[in-house]
Amino acid sequence: MKLIGSNKAGFLGVLLVILLCGFMLFRQAKGRAPVGHLVVMTYNTGEIGGRQRSLEKVAGVIKSRGVPDLLLLQEVSGEKEASGLAKSLGLPYYLYTDYQGTKSGLAIISRQALFRPGTLYFKASRKGHATLAAELMVDGCSLLVCSVHLDRIHEITKKMVDISWATALSVLKREIMEDTIRSDSVEELLPWIAARQSDHTIIGGDFNTIPFSKTIRKMYRAFDDALWPSLSYLNGSYKKLSFPFSPRIDFIFHSPDIECKEASVIKESAGDHYPVRAVFDLG
Repeated sequence: MKLIGSNKAGFLGVLLVILLCGFMLFRQAKGRAPVGHLVVMTYNTGEIGGRQRSLEKVAGVIKSRGVPDLLLLQEVSGEKEASGLAKSLGLPYYLYTDYQGTKSGLAIISRQALFRPGTLYFKASRKGHATLAAELMVDGCSLLVCSVHLDRIHEITKKMVDISWATALSVLKREIMEDTIRSDSVEELLPWIAARQSDHTIIGGDFNTIPFSKTIRKMYRAFDDALWPSLSYLNGSYKKLSFPFSPRIDFIFHSPDIECKEASVIKESAGDHYPVRAVFDLG
């Protein structure tokens, strides 16, 4: 009788473990992604010269690799476009802020609730550009997310640009060797982010400079580039520039304690930038 009772107790214990595991798997299956798994896209949705593009085309580009969990957008044409994109993509949360003195701006669109929003307008900027930030909770940890837009290089006008080799080399030398409006803005950005004291950080945006510039090297003081190392590291993300090579000026940075599983430049666009997409494991 004791042996039978022991077997019954063991059977009930195994059954309880199976039911518990099944319940946990069911909870995970209900979500869009496993705990700690986050798909992020940064995308400057604008067009040089201000040409209008349809919300449907912008949404179509974003959906081309599946709707991400988090969107960090630049040159959004007002809060109406931000809310319209969120609705079209089926993402319930969004934030929007204008650039200073303009009717376009930055947006964050998310599958998860956003809290503690904040905006940093760069003192160095001549265009009223800024960073829009918010936090979300992932597996009990706070994640700071930022959409960033730095000033354009002054040789880039409001029309499609044809840049000679001589001008290109001059621009490259200045971006790599000298402080610029963009690197000065990063000097404002880094302590502002640090003061938020979040557990993890993801930053995406249009940095308007190349991977080896002084601006980007300053970002490397605290953050990793999601595209390093990968075949997409030197892929161009700006398409309307007659330049000796296609530059990548759009970046996703992340705190080193976050693992980037994959990242790429998506060669589809409704405007003049290509999106950058990354998949993170925050677990």
